[in-house]
Amino acid sequence: MKLKTPLNIIKNALSDIRTMHDFSYTVPNETRDEFWEKECSNHPTASTCKVYEG
Repeated sequence: MKLKTPLNIIKNALSDIRTMHDFSYTVPNETRDEFWEKECSNHPTASTCKVYEG
């Protein structure tokens, strides 16, 4: 591995930190099931909402 590769990894991580600006983010109170019910009612044809029965 060349010395250039680890430096690029560090540079990419630092550039991600610079672009982050929402440090006061709070986690929503809804459960995973409530989230998916809402998403699937809004987007019923999404591949994550389809149920395949065999």
